[in-house]
Amino acid sequence: MEFGKNFSTYDENAIIQKKVAENLTNFISKKFNNQKFDKVIELGCGTGIFTREFLKKFEINEIDLNDCFNTRDYFKEINYKNFICDDMNEAIIKNYDIVISSSSFQWIEDLEKLIESISKKSEKLAFSIYIDGNLKEIAEHFGVGLKYKKIEDILIILKKYFKNIEYYSEEKTLNFSSPIEALRHLKRTGVTIKNRTSIYDIKSYKNTLLTYNMAYFISYN
Repeated sequence: MEFGKNFSTYDENAIIQKKVAENLTNFISKKFNNQKFDKVIELGCGTGIFTREFLKKFEINEIDLNDCFNTRDYFKEINYKNFICDDMNEAIIKNYDIVISSSSFQWIEDLEKLIESISKKSEKLAFSIYIDGNLKEIAEHFGVGLKYKKIEDILIILKKYFKNIEYYSEEKTLNFSSPIEALRHLKRTGVTIKNRTSIYDIKSYKNTLLTYNMAYFISYN
């Protein structure tokens, strides 16, 4: 599965992603209540769902945005400093007060390499990530899907580079009117089922549920 380049249907269908963005913002707010950040970078900003939530709560001097797709058109009303259209590992070229990211790190193949890069440029990292068991209905039927990490594996990585880690996880299930609507929801939020998927596989899909497993992490030194 991969995130598609067409974002036109994303925002109106990103039910879970919006809730995750809100939860992550609240998590950061509780930890760093009333703290003013000078320089912030958001990795994997997408269409700005999390960006807008974060900026409602925090007063900052400047924010840099990063995504591997050029989504600048979605940020016309946001006063950002730089838009870095590049791989996350290449985006962190200066020091930041905090690095933030929502619903993006699950796409990274080498998460430890990214965490190590971040730790060299910031003492604070806050992110949400989809974890093992996410979209299990799709994986079980189609035999495809991202290789989602377990919380234990993420903690092992974080503890190498940050002294303090706070986290929690949650599971949410969406129920659709039909199996095809569940699959359409995935497509509209940028998740495509590919490889050797056949018409038979799609027609024989009978589940109306989609289960999302996500975790929230704040790491700091």
